[in-house]
Amino acid sequence: MDKPQLLEKANPPTWLKILVIILIELGIFFRFAHLGQKTYCCDESWTSVAISGHTVAELKQEVSNHQGTIPITTFDKYQYINADHGVADTVNYLITSDPQHPPLYYVMVRLWAQVFGDSPTGVRSLSALISLLIFPSVYWLCLELFESPVVGWVAMALIAVSPLQLFFAQEARQYSLWMVEILVSSAALLRAIRQENKTNWVLYALTLTLGLYTHLFTVLVMIAHGIYVVIQQQFGFTKTLLNYLLVSITAFLMLLPWLIVIITHIGTALELTSGFGVKRIDNPFELIAIFLIRATRTFFDLNLTSDIFAFNSLTLEGSLFYSIPALIFSLSLILYLGLFLVKLPSNKTSLLIFLWGGFPSLLLVIYDLISGGIRSIQVRYQLPLYLSLEIIVAYVLAFHIFQEKTWQRKISQFIIVGLLIAGLISDVRFFQAGNWWTQSDVQSIKEISQVINQSERPLLVINDSLINLGGILTLSHYLPKIRLLPIADHYLSSIPQNSSHIFFMQTNSSLFHKLEQNKTYSLKEIKILNPPPGGLWEFEKIEPS
Repeated sequence: MDKPQLLEKANPPTWLKILVIILIELGIFFRFAHLGQKTYCCDESWTSVAISGHTVAELKQEVSNHQGTIPITTFDKYQYINADHGVADTVNYLITSDPQHPPLYYVMVRLWAQVFGDSPTGVRSLSALISLLIFPSVYWLCLELFESPVVGWVAMALIAVSPLQLFFAQEARQYSLWMVEILVSSAALLRAIRQENKTNWVLYALTLTLGLYTHLFTVLVMIAHGIYVVIQQQFGFTKTLLNYLLVSITAFLMLLPWLIVIITHIGTALELTSGFGVKRIDNPFELIAIFLIRATRTFFDLNLTSDIFAFNSLTLEGSLFYSIPALIFSLSLILYLGLFLVKLPSNKTSLLIFLWGGFPSLLLVIYDLISGGIRSIQVRYQLPLYLSLEIIVAYVLAFHIFQEKTWQRKISQFIIVGLLIAGLISDVRFFQAGNWWTQSDVQSIKEISQVINQSERPLLVINDSLINLGGILTLSHYLPKIRLLPIADHYLSSIPQNSSHIFFMQTNSSLFHKLEQNKTYSLKEIKILNPPPGGLWEFEKIEPS
């Protein structure tokens, strides 16, 4: 195999530059087009609660304090900026109600919404703008990793059309920002090692701190960085290793105020993050198969997966004609990359990308296999892996472009075109879709809103559980006229006489069971989630003949 020096010395062909510029322009279009079209999911609704400055305690009190029915517009103040609440109130929401989420993104989106609006389009536009920073970030990292602008251009092309990148660019959450910080911190580390000076190590410390204040899983990336430094320094306690340790300690000290918040509110954090540990896939091979299939979604995704919040199965990954080729592609990709790296002369810098992509991912898979849970198949937790896959594939393809053998160049160009076309097809699908499979609650929300909108004088019974409140907040964007009945009012006499259609999203209430026994109402099961009691049930009043 030819030495990688050929790739380092090569200049990007003109056709590649033109192609990538066109793809980036298309990527920008897809990132900003129809920002308000897709259903605003429950996670995004909690982002809106954060920027409103209210807390979950206030939201629950809103439900418990009302007597009788209340309009759903009552919850509007929890979805939009309140003039009486500022950035400090947003931070207070995170401290008291959502401590496992560091504040950087939420402070940014609060300030952004003041200028560009607090509608779904306005809030999502920040993520779309941040996602554009991925292009220069990945280019810089490729220069540091491989000293090759060609790899950077190919990587930008793959990222421009990646459906996974497109999804997070249009979600009002912190994941686009986190991906930028992963790329920049890795590039800053390589630069600090290559050019030992205070400025570069301070830059690396800053990127780590920003990453930690965006997503706590940055700790896993930091550990991967540390493993790389130890190996790169041949397990010796060198000045470079000492600088890394000092920078890492500094970053943790900078995070100390938020670590105190997490420790103080650990009960709340564990309650909010325990869901993926309760749910599990009993067959370990099925878990691994889903993990491998979802790794291909960064290149090609037709939105055929059904990611139900409370249940995951290989059958939900789509038809066999969809999931089996994805599984074969994933296994073939892993096998080929392994053989490629074995034959390739050693490149110590490229080891970094395998560590920060593989270490967090492998840790989550092992943890799920041992203790149960489905954390490892949640795409937002696997973003380091997906980024590393895009860069590694870009490196392999760019390497083959400059081979002396014509057939290798042709095959490489064919694969690049194939991946780009697959990505563009996925982007068009995303552009047309009303929601994406990664938002597990959205399909249920859409079905609930459609059913309720078709009913005459509907009434929706609610309680103060977080899942129920998240659904209500999301529904408030699509059911502005419906009235709600808090579950505290569980006497039949509290139901307005003019309510002919009464809906429940859960069955574990005394009112539900009382209506089951009431002969003047007929029960209809519309949707049942696995496991119960979640879903949608309708009691229709029987008119006297």
